[in-house]
Formats: sequence, C-alpha cells, structure tokens
Amino acid sequence: MNFNRIKNRFSKDELHDLGFSEKLTGSNRSINNDGSFNVKRVGSSTTNIQDVYNSLITMSWGKFGIIVLLWFILINSFFAIIYLMLGTEYLNGAHGREVLEQFLDCFFFSAQTLSTVGYGHLSPSNYWMSGVAAFECLLGLLGFALATGLLYGRFSRPGAKVLFSKNIIIAPYKDGLGLMFRIVNGRKTQLIETELKVIYSIMVDEEGRKIRRYFDLKLERAKVSFFPMSWTVVHPVDEKSILSGYTQEQLLGAEMEILISVKAFDEIYSQTVYSRHSYVHHDLVWGARFVPMISQQNGHSVLSLDLLHEYEKTELPQLIIEEASSD
Repeated sequence: MNFNRIKNRFSKDELHDLGFSEKLTGSNRSINNDGSFNVKRVGSSTTNIQDVYNSLITMSWGKFGIIVLLWFILINSFFAIIYLMLGTEYLNGAHGREVLEQFLDCFFFSAQTLSTVGYGHLSPSNYWMSGVAAFECLLGLLGFALATGLLYGRFSRPGAKVLFSKNIIIAPYKDGLGLMFRIVNGRKTQLIETELKVIYSIMVDEEGRKIRRYFDLKLERAKVSFFPMSWTVVHPVDEKSILSGYTQEQLLGAEMEILISVKAFDEIYSQTVYSRHSYVHHDLVWGARFVPMISQQNGHSVLSLDLLHEYEKTELPQLIIEEASSD
C-alpha cells in the first residue's frame, strides 16, 4: 500500500509501534491464537529457577500433566535401580525371581516410599537399603510439596478465557461496511468493565522501504460495563477509516494483521485479567454476517457457544464496492 495516502488520514501520534519491530515482514502472526507473542528468544543459555517455575506455571495442562507423570516414573525408576543393585534379598516381601520381576518389586517399593504410603508388605532389612529409602522419603516430601505449590499457582493464577471467532468479516453496517469479529466469555466467571483495543497492522512503502505500521481502529463500542453475552465488535469502514477505499485483494497484498487486546475485571479473582488475539489476511471473509448466538427460551436468554464461529455469506452495498474498486 502507498504510505502517503495513509499518512494523510492520520496524525503523527497515530502512526505508532506497539513494541513489535517495524521491519517484520511475511504472513507470520505477531500474536499466536493462544494469546502468546510469536517471538522465539535465542542466544542466551542462562536459565534460573524462576524461569523453570514460570514455564511450569504457564504451560498447558496437558504438557504439565505429562511432565509430572514422567518425573514420577523416572525418579522411581532411578531408585528402583539402586535398590536392585543393593540386592532384593534385603527387601522383605520381594518375591521376584527374574530381573524384570525384581525391578518391578523395587519400583513399587520406591513408589510407596516416595509417596510415604508404605503398605507394609515391602520393607528394607539392612542399613544401606534403609538409608536410601530414608533419603527417597525426604525427596518425596519435597517433591510433592513443590507439586502442590505448582498446582496452587496454576489454579490461583487469574486469566481470562475470552473466545474469539475464527474469522473476521467485512459485513454490511448501517449504510456502509463494517469490519467485525465476535467474542464471548468462555468461563462462567463474571467479567465487568470489559475494554477492547484493536490495532491494524500492515506493510507500507515508505521512501522505497517496506515498513510495518500500526494504526488504532476506532470501534463502534470499545467498552461494555457487563459481558454476560456475546459481543460483536465493529469497526465502521467510513471515510475516516484506514480501510476505506481498499478492496479485498489490496488488503490481502498488504500482509494485514489485526491485533486485539482485551482487558476486564474478574469478580471471582477480584483482579484485572487480559486476553490477546490476532487475525491475519487469510482469516478475513469478505461479504458475510454472523449467525445470531442469542435466543430466548422459557424466560431465559440462551447463549449458544457452538455458533460463535458461524457466519453466512451476504451481499455488500453496491455503492461501497464500486467506490473501493475504483481506487
């Protein structure tokens, strides 16, 4: 896109950088679908305990569960090998004759010791075996205390689960067009004072160089006091809009990205929570409208979350299409 045409519509303060480099090119997202920043940090080999803790707190529940399970298996296997080397004849109640059976006896003794369960049918009978078991018991207490702290940290960490429609659409709006996407609260928590900030990011030609620029998109409504239902966010594409006069092909060629930041107050945690999302050019649907998510049933408003992404194709105002195409 020609930067001079865009620059004439905005003051210098509106041509700003959000913290991403102006030299970013290509169709890669700046913000991933899960809300994380699409930035890979390299060149530093220093890792401290705070980095490990932060990773364990913020990773997905599936990955966290796999790490805990692997830790439990590996630590018990390690001590089982030690008990096996010391000799299963010093482990009362061990009846295994083959190596695998002996290893399993040692493994389950280790699991009982690590968790301090101690069923009683397996017990050490010499000082070396008892010493290793005592050390493992101490390690188990510390390990489960750490796991408990991590679980508490994961459950108590406030965070919004705002669901975004898969697509952003160009739809009829009043007498013209509107850029729209839809959001809904994915949890049963109560969000209030919800605010939205939407940034339009494109590559522009400026003095012979390709530079990524960022522009605030003015919304029909940028804040709602209550957020119990779905919210269709609308940017009117009028004469003041940066999108005015551009066709679908021109938007696709500009390596467009829509960056969205949501801020709300969560009544359960009594804290402000945030959510982020982005749309790129292939998420744009030209000429569509969202299918209604809200219906009435037995005196209640029913919100159908399965309809969040549903839209239907529609005709756009002919006058706006001709104006856009003639540019």
